[in-house]
Amino acid sequence: MTRTLIVGGSVAGLAAALAFAELGHDVTVLERDTAEAPDTVDLAHRDWQRPTVPQLHQSHAFGSLGTNLLRDRLPAVHQALVTAGAREIELGRAMPPTLADRTPHPADAELRMLGSRRSTFELILRQEALRRPGIAFRRGETVRGLTVAERGPARVTGVVTKDGRTLAADLVIDASGRRSQGHEWLREHGLAEPEQVAHGADITYYTRYYRALSPRPAGPLNRGFGAGGLWDHYTGVLFLGDNETFTLSFGVLPDDTELKALRVEEAFTAAARITPLLAPWVSPEAAEPISPVYPMGGLDNSLRLYGPDVQPVPGFLPVADAVCTTNPAYGRGVSLALAHVLGLADLVREHPEPDAEQAALAAGLAGRTFRPWFEDAVRNDAGRARLWRATVAGRQLPPLPPDVITFGTVAEAAATDEVVWRRLVRSMMSLDHPAGVYEDEEIRLRVKQAAAAAPPPFPGPSRSTLVDVVRRAAG
Repeated sequence: MTRTLIVGGSVAGLAAALAFAELGHDVTVLERDTAEAPDTVDLAHRDWQRPTVPQLHQSHAFGSLGTNLLRDRLPAVHQALVTAGAREIELGRAMPPTLADRTPHPADAELRMLGSRRSTFELILRQEALRRPGIAFRRGETVRGLTVAERGPARVTGVVTKDGRTLAADLVIDASGRRSQGHEWLREHGLAEPEQVAHGADITYYTRYYRALSPRPAGPLNRGFGAGGLWDHYTGVLFLGDNETFTLSFGVLPDDTELKALRVEEAFTAAARITPLLAPWVSPEAAEPISPVYPMGGLDNSLRLYGPDVQPVPGFLPVADAVCTTNPAYGRGVSLALAHVLGLADLVREHPEPDAEQAALAAGLAGRTFRPWFEDAVRNDAGRARLWRATVAGRQLPPLPPDVITFGTVAEAAATDEVVWRRLVRSMMSLDHPAGVYEDEEIRLRVKQAAAAAPPPFPGPSRSTLVDVVRRAAG
């Protein structure tokens, strides 16, 4: 029986445990955290301390790619999430109210989402993994390095823990996330390591959780799974969660000192109340807050892939955030993690020997899974940050060249053009590559026509207004 060690017990590690146990592997999950998971979703939200998962208390969108994979490949997990209170959202039946034609199309059946807090999603995934035979958990285990074959071709044969113990394995899966030290572990043995590229996402998030006091939406859901917008100096988005909860997240430039006060609860509330799309949701009659404000910064778009002339090391498979991270605003992290993990399981089923061929095929899969989305995030974040910095500085950017469209202009057009809406949503849901949006002549034309026809239907407050309101509310 193949012995598989999984370093990390968050979403990617848990999904990998389920997928590789299904192959008949003897799976052990090594997790740094020592605490047991809570018993209920509310306790998970309130009490689950996960210092190794900094994004646990941030907003999450569980997009169509990941939702469809759960339904098809891990149906027990999907059903358990729904039973635990996760919302099933059909975007084809929740199109923006500003569209003239909201008739669902047959292809819209793929546009499914789950509305859930990250803590709920991870708790249910863990509970399902704990139920499966062939999966063992070892909490409080910190991996500090790898062991490699002493003879023959280079191959990873296990891990070294913080206290110096060695754990042998046929396959080591690195699911330790965005802070993975996998490349350093390889370097210590003089083994080939992936090339790393990183670009700052140039954004800081402030997030707060709420519980709705009525099942009816308090305001327009212009995004189907929530509400919100991207404006010329900030973004504010609401995400529907499980059990009548929702989150609000504001995104601003990391060095925007005047809006750092959003971490203050009164300032956060004041910003929501002057953002028209969000204001109805935070009225005392509509919802009550159930958390403090959680800040998160230091975010990168990063990619770790082997070069075309480099032979990856057999026996060691980095997955998900250990390979690629993108700005959480795009809501692709969990979907791409599931796609990568399940794709690797399929690959290992066809090529079970942890040899050079398996390693090369895994490296190719990583490139196909992540590179298009990494490049899309880098391009869009750079354009968005450039606009925000100009607004903060009181400057106006020159008009875009006629052949250039941005995520912001496409999103505005999607509010009034159903063709643009479907194309953009399929890309946002990771079902179609971004090229289908930005390189399609019909979409370019429709975006330009929409921009010329009318102003955006959901304006936000001016920079001066937002700064003044936040400053006064923060005291």
